[in-house]
Amino acid sequence: MKKRVILLIAVLMSAAGSGVFAQGSGTAPQVGSKHNYAVTYTAGNSYVWDVTSDFAGNTTVVGTLVTITAGTDDANIDVTWNNAVPGTTYFVHVTETADDCSNRKVLAVTPVNNFTLDIVSVDLDDADTDNEDNYAIVPSSISIDGYDAAASTFTYNYHKDSVFYKITAAGIDLATTDWSPQFTISHEDITGTVVSAGWATAIDGTYTMGLDTDGGVNDLVVETSATTNGEIWIKVVVDNSTLNEGLVANSIVVNLVEDPDDAVDNSNQSGEDENGNDVTSTGNDTRTQIVKARPATSDISTD
Repeated sequence: MKKRVILLIAVLMSAAGSGVFAQGSGTAPQVGSKHNYAVTYTAGNSYVWDVTSDFAGNTTVVGTLVTITAGTDDANIDVTWNNAVPGTTYFVHVTETADDCSNRKVLAVTPVNNFTLDIVSVDLDDADTDNEDNYAIVPSSISIDGYDAAASTFTYNYHKDSVFYKITAAGIDLATTDWSPQFTISHEDITGTVVSAGWATAIDGTYTMGLDTDGGVNDLVVETSATTNGEIWIKVVVDNSTLNEGLVANSIVVNLVEDPDDAVDNSNQSGEDENGNDVTSTGNDTRTQIVKARPATSDISTD
């Protein structure tokens, strides 16, 4: 069962910040990117621009699939390819008029989908360094929280262990485009251990808990990401409570799964942008971290 968790963040993105987004070219723009289109300016002439779905220029897509904003003068405009369909050819038109006489030019543009996802294993000390697969951590130290003198028993606290993963989106305009990673979380089934998970936009931020940790697909919606680099963090918490010494290593696997909605073509990886464009590739599909086993120390005996 999918779980959709929506994070609403109001963030103002500067033009300089969005400039780090690789936008493709003007004739093959990435969906969501902005490009300038221009002809030679002649003072006194007028210019009318349009973007259409047909080469003849009869069916405009301005206001539905693209946005036009003014350039530095009338002879150039900026086009943002908001909801353009990748692989579909659109046409940028300009009509220049002087003394009631006009001329017309058109340019064919075919937007592309370069949306990618990547997952790495990280830790609180260095959130940007990939710890690579099968990264192992030492479980938390054990404390003694209580002593029952009548029963001569102790209460051992085995505490919680947390592991972190970073998912990074690229190839879309993160200042204007929402995105949805899909992934599963699985772990060893150890009696007495409770595993929970959540996500945040900073490794030390506030985590929205409630992710599925039993192999079900988590489908997040990241709206207007809080960072221009498109990073979110997954935290998986292993709570050994007072019942489990953790005698067996606990492997925690986060996997960017194949698209569960695509029953025919499973070549697509999980995730999509807000315009329904599937992710094209993943740098990594899976990262595993291991909470190492404690020794099976017996009770203390005496003669």
